Amino acid sequence: MSDFVVLLIDDEKAYAKVIQDALMAAGIKTYVAHNAEEALVLYQEITPNLVLLDVMMPDIDGLTLLRWLREHSERDEIPIHIISAKSMPADHKAAIQAGANGFLAKPFTLDELREVLVEYIPDSTTNTQ
Repeated sequence: MSDFVVLLIDDEKAYAKVIQDALMAAGIKTYVAHNAEEALVLYQEITPNLVLLDVMMPDIDGLTLLRWLREHSERDEIPIHIISAKSMPADHKAAIQAGANGFLAKPFTLDELREVLVEYIPDSTTNTQ
């Protein structure tokens, strides 16, 4: 699984660290960006297999970033999963309309994160404990 790469974009540094640690413990290479500018740089430097993207961020919010990536990137096949505390049905709908492949409401459990990962990791036996 060491070939699987996740780009985690979340301005909450402590929360991002917990998720990054869990992913790395499962053998998943994880890059973290804390704002849209950092995310754009990393997105062009690496080729992630999955992007986990928060919605509420300073300056440029996650949905704006998502729309930009879908409209301007030649790598629109990369799955982008929204992770957000904004979890009303309208928030889910807005994420999907912006181009998200899925939505995971914060706070989420490691089991819920594992369910997202197995969608994208072939023959996954992901152990994010």
